[in-house]
Order: sequence, then structure tokens, then C-alpha cells
Amino acid sequence: MAEYSRAKLETLENAVLTKSPNEVSAVFRQLGELMNTARALGLACRFKGLAYVKALVEGGANFSYTRPEGAGGYYTIFYWLAPLNINETLRKGFFIDIRDGFFTDSVRNTSIRREEIKSFTVLPIEQRTEIVKYLCKNREKVCLDIDELLYYSIMSGSKPITKVLKEYGARLSEKRLKELTDSGRDYHWTEFCYMMEALEDKECIPILSRLTEELEGKAFRYTDSVFWANYHTYNNRTRLYDPKLFKFILEHFNQKKMNKKQLMTGAINENSVECLKICAKLGWLDMPRKRDEMINYASENEKTECTAFLLDFKNRTADLKAEREKAEKKMMRKLNANPDSVTELRKIWGFEKREDGTVVITRYRGRRTEIEVPEKIGGMTVKEIGENAFSAEAPRLRTEQIGLRQNITRITLPQTVEIIGENAFSGCSSLREINIPEGVREIGAHAFSSCLKLTEIRIPPHVNEIGKWAFASCTNIASVILPHGITEIKEKTFYRCISLKSLSIPYTVRIIGRDAFQLCISLETAVIPEGTEEIRCTAFAGCKKLKSVTLPQSVKKMKNYKYKDRELQTVFYSDEDLTVTVSEKSYAEKYCKRNNIPYKIKERD
Repeated sequence: MAEYSRAKLETLENAVLTKSPNEVSAVFRQLGELMNTARALGLACRFKGLAYVKALVEGGANFSYTRPEGAGGYYTIFYWLAPLNINETLRKGFFIDIRDGFFTDSVRNTSIRREEIKSFTVLPIEQRTEIVKYLCKNREKVCLDIDELLYYSIMSGSKPITKVLKEYGARLSEKRLKELTDSGRDYHWTEFCYMMEALEDKECIPILSRLTEELEGKAFRYTDSVFWANYHTYNNRTRLYDPKLFKFILEHFNQKKMNKKQLMTGAINENSVECLKICAKLGWLDMPRKRDEMINYASENEKTECTAFLLDFKNRTADLKAEREKAEKKMMRKLNANPDSVTELRKIWGFEKREDGTVVITRYRGRRTEIEVPEKIGGMTVKEIGENAFSAEAPRLRTEQIGLRQNITRITLPQTVEIIGENAFSGCSSLREINIPEGVREIGAHAFSSCLKLTEIRIPPHVNEIGKWAFASCTNIASVILPHGITEIKEKTFYRCISLKSLSIPYTVRIIGRDAFQLCISLETAVIPEGTEEIRCTAFAGCKKLKSVTLPQSVKKMKNYKYKDRELQTVFYSDEDLTVTVSEKSYAEKYCKRNNIPYKIKERD
């Protein structure tokens, strides 16, 4: 029976990189039957050549992946992508581990002896194409899904490989076809939009056109993620309003799902008359209300060329008398409505009344990407942002609702808010700006997790409770100042905040929880103040740049993590050098001695 052994797999992978094909075969036989040989086979496909691939395949290597018991992180990694052009587009794929040098243009073996370390560069596309031919012939033996490889080959612009795959009968699977044109797993659609965003401008139409050929005459599905993948004013991404790309998207994506107002106001912002002409030909300006709304918008924003076109279009096509009569009837209906009524607000907000007469916001129903939460609803004060209120990961959301929440960029909360509930803003991946009001006392678990665009967060002084995972995977936050009053930094609170360089821990903290700062790979120093009593397992694990940590005299407990026969993981478990500053004869000094962690004695004041 095949076994999983990380040590044996590393031996095989190093053999692929440093030995001849015959020697690789010999090493493979000596190691016996192994699980998860996908990375070794991928290394051969990407960096070594066909002879190495054959040696491994004949020895039983394949691309199948069985998750090792207890393994964390990625549940599977697509090493079968190895022959493709692994460019910035493909690196946006959800099943690529960007921490693995395998997915770059060069890789190094992992020999312990420094003088034996070598670097290897990617094979020319011609050699990788020949390898793909061999893999196609042996697809069942190597567990290769050539239909999925075709999809990623097209997206990566690996044209010679795409051609070979088509020759061997590859086509998009029914499942992939449904995900691109109808519905399916949202993370597959999100992955597609991320990869589309990473396409270079000159590649966008050719690659999407090639993918269109595989859709069997169907149109791509459309969500707001398509819009944001091609239009971001804050990073000067305006290619959507290149008339050629704009026309392509309107022709090949599902127009019924498009936010026409968003697309047309964007065209006006870019002063693109050509794009407005395309909209007009499709009938988007036939409705008088929509047409006049665009005229007003263009005029207010001083877009003279667009204003002139829209006015000319109105003069050529409008039945002004009929429109006037309709507008008067609509005005009378509005005069009889109270715009501030609870009925009107329910169209935008889900909310619940509490026993004390205040309100909890439970759901955002609107479509705006810049949002101001009301201070009162029906005379009742808003005191809490409830669980999943804005979350793109909330249960039972429609695909369109998920896209809308993922595209929220700014939220302004009223100063009346005191509690931010669990998952309140989780998955708001475009959120760049949000205020936490001064009166907030509690931030729930996962409240801001995966808010990828947040660069800073100010936690006000009255907050005394922050839930676990609260800011996990906020990958752009660079600094954090925690308020005095916090007594515990809970499990994974700042997990994978990969841009976090500095942090200020208050003296009131007694416990630093498990994995609290794990994978904060930019963190360089950490000063843990006097008063901290316990640091739980792997609190700073994987902080590769962490060179200096100061531990106080007050620390009385530090936990390690050990799973079966795997390597013991300390609080600071990392492959990098680290020096810990401790007080003489303290618990921290004993811990460092016991775990062979380099340390120095703190100078006395």
C-alpha cells in the first residue's frame, strides 16, 4: 500500500532536480510506493524534461492528490499545471500555492548542504508541449484531466499546448461550462474573474475569444465581478471602456444580468462616446427615464462630448409629449409617499428591533458600493451591525448578491453603533475604507476576515472584546494598534495578514491565542509587554521575517504543538533565524533553552 512520507517525497523531488533519469528511476524504486508524487512529476514536467517524466511515470508517479491526515492549508494543489505558462494570470488560480517556488520561473532543490543547492529554469515551451503529448497519451495512468488542463491552458495563453490538447480531444467539461455560462460553485467563477483581472490588456480579447470558442454558442455569465476585473479607477484600470473590449463583453456576456446604469455611467466617466453608441444600438437608452438619467449625470459631471451625444440621441428618438404625461403621473405617486418611512428603508435594510428599543442591522439589500448606514430607522437608534449583515460569505445569498457585496468599496457607520457582530463584513474583498465608531465595545469573530483591500484599521479605545479570526486574511493591513482594555488576542485574530509589519500590543493583554499572528510574513519585530501571561501554540508560526521578539518576565505558559510523528512546532515555529530577548531566570528563558531557540538576556534598567 502506498504511504505518505514528506521526507521520502523530498528525496524523490531532489533526485528529479539533481540526478539523471536512470538515477531517478533507481531512487524511486528504493523509496517504494509513495502517495502524492504530483509535485515530483510536476517538477520534471516544468524544469527537467521528457526523459525524467517517463522515468517517474514508469515508476508509478501520477498527479493524484490525497490530503495527508492532519494537513492544513491548501487541500489540494494543481501540480498538473506544470507544463503551462505560469504567469500572473494563472497565479491568481485558487489551487496554486504562490508560496511554493514550483509556481515561479525557477526553482531550487532543498539540499541541506548549501554548496549543493542549484537553481533550475523553466523548460522552453516546445519541450513542455512534447511532454503534454506524452501525458495525453498516458492520461489515465497519470490521473490527468485534459479537459481542465485545456481551460487553464487557454487562460494562461499557452497556445502550443492548447493546440495539442484540442488534437487529443480536450473540451470544457459540462461542469466547467455551466460554471462559466450559468451557475455553479462561486469560487470557480470568482477564480475566473481574478484571472481575467490579471490578464494584460493586449491579451484580454484574444484569450477570452479563444475561451468563447469552447462555450458551445453560449454567453458567459455576468456579475459585477466582471466589471471590476476590467475597471478600477484607483489603479488606473480603465480598459473596459476601450470600445473593442466593451463591445466584446456586451456581445459575449449575459446582458440580462448586467448593471446597465453602472456600465453607462462608467462610459460617461471615461468620456467614451463610442461606448455610449454601442449601448444605444443595444436599446439601453430607449427608456426615457434611463436616458434622461444619463443626460443629467453627464451634464453634472461636465462630460461635454457625452452630453452632446445623449441630447442629440434624445432629439432624434424621443416622443416628448408621451414622456411628459408619464413623468407627471409618476410625480403624483411620489408626492403621496414618505421617502423617510420605514417601508422605504426596508427596501435597503433588513433590521430587527431589540427589547431596549434600539435596532440591529441584519442585512444590506441595496446595490450601492459606497454605503452610509443610517443612524436611526423609524425613530429607533441603530446600535448593532448584526451577524453576516454585509458579508459576501453569508448563507443563502444569490450569486448576484455575493458579487454586489464583494464590490462594496466604502462603508460609513454611525457613531451610535456599539457592537459589530460575527462575520459582519467578512469576504467584502473590495472594501477599502470603513470607520469603527468610538462607542464600539465588541468586534465579533470573523468580523473583517478576507477584507483584502483594507490597508488600515483603527480600533477605538473602548473595544474590550475582539473575536477569533476577526481580521484574518486582511492581506493589505500594514499596522495595527490594539486598544488598552483587550485582555486576550484570540485564535487566528490576525492570521495571514501578510502585509502586517508592525503591531502594538497593550499591557492589558494576558493571553495571545493560538495562531494569532501565524503567516504574518512581513512582521519583523514583536514586543510583548509585561503583563502577558500565556502565549499559545504557533502564535507567531510562519512569520518568516521575524528576527526579534521580546518576552516579558510575566510569561508563565507557552504551548507547543505536536501532531503524531510530525515535527514539534514552537510558538515561533519558522524556518528563519530568530533571536528572543528574555529576562534572566524567567520562564521565557527556560522555554527557549528547552526548545533550542536562540535568545539573549534583557539588559537591566
